Formats: sequence, structure tokens, C-alpha cells
Amino acid sequence: MELDLQLTPRSRILLAILGAVLLILVAIQVVPAFYRLFVNQEAKAKQEQLLKTENLVRAAEVLKPIEAEIYKATGLANTENQEDDDQKIVSLFDTQPPETVIRARVDGLVRRAGIEQNYQLLTKPAAGKQNLKLTLQNRERLILYLYLKHIESEEGELTEMAAQEAEDNSFDMMMEAWLSGTTASDTDAESEETDEGASDAESVEDVEPESTAQSADPETQTDPSEYASLPETIPLSLRVKLASYIRSMVTQQLRGATDFRQGFFAAQVLKIETPASPGIFGIGAKPAAVEVQLRRNSPLLEILMQTPDEYAEEQPTAAELQSALVKYIEKIQAQRASFLEQLALAPPTYETQLYTVEMKFKTDLGKLVSLNHLIETNAKWLTVRDMRISADKQTSNAQRGRNRGRDNATNLNVDLFLIAQIF
Repeated sequence: MELDLQLTPRSRILLAILGAVLLILVAIQVVPAFYRLFVNQEAKAKQEQLLKTENLVRAAEVLKPIEAEIYKATGLANTENQEDDDQKIVSLFDTQPPETVIRARVDGLVRRAGIEQNYQLLTKPAAGKQNLKLTLQNRERLILYLYLKHIESEEGELTEMAAQEAEDNSFDMMMEAWLSGTTASDTDAESEETDEGASDAESVEDVEPESTAQSADPETQTDPSEYASLPETIPLSLRVKLASYIRSMVTQQLRGATDFRQGFFAAQVLKIETPASPGIFGIGAKPAAVEVQLRRNSPLLEILMQTPDEYAEEQPTAAELQSALVKYIEKIQAQRASFLEQLALAPPTYETQLYTVEMKFKTDLGKLVSLNHLIETNAKWLTVRDMRISADKQTSNAQRGRNRGRDNATNLNVDLFLIAQIF
């Protein structure tokens, strides 16, 4: 018996309707999935861009206090006197084109070297841009430089306070010596007045004891974007010595002149770890503890042990001084780690733009050496790539007999090729 497998028109219509329904169901399930996939990728790209922008803002906030110092060190700081700090321009590139800044700075260097102003100068951008890596070491040096500027400022303030205090103490000693010659009657009268004043002061203290205590011991709050100051528990004269020594050691560390592998502060403290004690069936259990103290050979400890004469009676104990200084070191290290973490979120590379500077001028050897020295010390953004020197033929023959032994007076034709790196 043969089977008739041909579909009737009605069956074909039903199968077509079923297929269409299935396609609609598949489309309803698949199309939103693909849409969500593309939308998620776009949203992820926007989130990454937003995170990158936030990281740049964080890095800018961390480096803002030393941005002007960096431009000053490289010779690109704004030297114009501006009274309004809010409108102060950190870099000249904020308002002027790079070619204008380069020509003005080179012209200033030429004037300082004593070279005549009839020179030729051609400035043009170099092809392409250069990407430089902001390595972890450079980030650490930036954060350490930020602390160096902080301790320099604090040292200046402490020195002024110490000088003012010494002047006040000398004035008080002179007044005591002058008042010691008064008569006994005057002394008795003064003592009665002082007793009355003391009673009045006691009554005032009885009325407002809380306000007096609050004014005597205010709570110090520091800006989270700035480093902490040396503790006031340490006498002023010792704080001046500590700030001076720390500033010198941090400067040497930045210059690579120290052998501190973990940094200056890390080399001054010793961490003593006490393991956890389980106790007996949990009774008397003690968690693990870490005690931080100054090393015995630490120069900071030697400075703390120098008891000043003016604080002989009110001098805190050695343990209190060490504890205060150790807490200060821990706080500085924690702040450095926090700043470094914020700076680590910034992009790993930064872009610099290069310009070529071609100069042609006439000068003597002494002024040429002076110009080269100024470029190396005051314009670290300029690099001498090529220098061609030739003697002036018109003057060399005429001055050969007269200026024998006076080479510095010979005019030289100088072709100087410089690279300006703008960042």
C-alpha cells in the first residue's frame, strides 16, 4: 500500500503559521539578547571613559600643590607678578601658543648669557608625538617630592615661631631683671592686686571652665589632601631640628644619594610582631599584635633625646616623645600610600609634543659656554642636539696678531639645533 505524503493546502497554511510563530518567538528571545550585548558594551566603554576621567581628576588633585614647583624646576613657570592667587597661571602654555613661549624663553636665555640680539631663530613642531611612561618609581618620586615641599614649608614656619619665642623669652628676662629692683611696698601692693586678679580669674574659670579648656587644647584638623604636621607634643626647638633633618634626608633620597631601599622613614622604625596566643580552650586568647618603635641607631631618636633647657621642667617623657614621633611616621606613610594609590589610577602614559629650534648667531666662547650652562640648569625642557662652531674669517685674520692668547675675544659663528619637549 502506498502512502500519500503530499500536503493539502490547508496543512501547508497551518505549517506556515506555525513556522512564523516559532520565528517570532525566537526573535523575541534572541533580538533583546543581542541588543543588551551591544548596549552593555557601549555602557562599559562609557564607564571606562568616566573612570579614566575620575582618575585624571584624582591625580590632578594630588599633584596640584607641586605643579607650580615642577614647572619652576623645568624653567616653564609663569614669572609674572600676579596678586590674585585664584587667577594665577601655573604654566605659560595655558594662555600662549608653544612657539611663542619657546621664542620668549630662548630670548631670555640669550639675554642672560650676554649674547647680542641679532640672532636668527626658527621654531617648528616636530613630526609626531612622543608617549612616555609614568612608571611606579616616577609616581613614588612625585609623592615624595610633594612631602618635601610640605616639610620645607613647615620648617620655615617652625623656625619663625622659634625665633619669635626666643625674642619673647629674652624680653621677659629683661623685664624681670628690671622689676627686681622695686621696693617692698610696691611689691606688696602688686601682690594684693595680683591676688585680686587671681580671685577674679578663679571666678571666671568657675563660670566658664569648658570654654577655657576648649581654647587651651583645640583639636587640630588637617586637610586630607595635605600631609600631617609634626606633633605639638614635641618641644618647638626639637621640631625645628627634626624638620631640618628630615628635609635634608628626603632631599638626598630624591637625588639618589642615600642607600635607603625602603625609604627614609621605613629605615627609622622597627616593627616587632607578637604572634597570636590561642590560650586554654579559648580563655586568655590574644590576637596577633605589631608594635612599632624607633630603632636605637635612628638619628631621629638622637634628636629627641636632646632635652632643651627651656623645656627642662615641662619636658615630656622619652616614651611620650617616641610614641608621638612614631605615630607621626605611621601617619605620613599611610598618607603617602593613599596618595600613591590615587596616582596609580591615572593613565600609565602621558603625551609630550616636540618642537625643533634652530638658532644662528655670533658670539665669543665665554658667552657660548654661559648659554649652554643656562640651558642645562634653567631650561631642562630644552635639549641641545647639534652644535656647529666656526671662527669668523673676517675677524680671525685681523685679530690673529693682536688677540694672540685671547681666544675668548674671537667671534664664533654658531649653528645651534635644539629640541623643546612640551608636556
